Amino acid sequence: MHDVVDNRDWPHSAFEITFPQALIWGLLGCVTAFALSIVTERTHGTLVRLRLAPLSHTQIIGGKALACFLAALGVSVILMAIGYTIFGVRISSPLKLSMAIVASSVCFVGIMMLISLLGKTERAVSGAGWGIMLVFSMTGGGMIPLIAMPTWMVKLAALSPVRWGITALEGAIWRGLSYQEMLLPVGILVSIGVISFFIGVTVLSRRQL
Repeated sequence: MHDVVDNRDWPHSAFEITFPQALIWGLLGCVTAFALSIVTERTHGTLVRLRLAPLSHTQIIGGKALACFLAALGVSVILMAIGYTIFGVRISSPLKLSMAIVASSVCFVGIMMLISLLGKTERAVSGAGWGIMLVFSMTGGGMIPLIAMPTWMVKLAALSPVRWGITALEGAIWRGLSYQEMLLPVGILVSIGVISFFIGVTVLSRRQL
């Protein structure tokens, strides 16, 4: 007789798989909502009036980005609180979870700025934005859990920011990733967010809002 112990990290319930996905979907909702708000303000002349106020271009865009970031944080915290208190979702490390939530929020705030540039009307931005977000979600683990994907699909998922967001969240919930292992998904998320935000702000400034 030999005692066999499976030391691999596995989710203890289905909720530990679905709640990282739920957080990402919450972030996607924030992205499209705030991207549409920028387009609405631009088409209705609100941004032009703001430019006449004693506000710099950086303050106007920064305020919109900060609002999106705080909304993303709020959605993530509320969902995780529900998962932890009601559905028994583990949090192996609150600090790692905080890193994952902040990095994911930064990433999708940057993507929000890019989405707002995809059209001149609300319908155009909404259609293009949700189309892109759905592709990101389908390939990145937002619909099919990463743990259930075949190897080739996991490699393909590396192109989606959703995959890195879910990996970071799962790393803090049930995968038991070390701080060193968390650096990869967190670093990629922050990099995507910063680069996307810079591109979005640059293009918006050239359009004179």
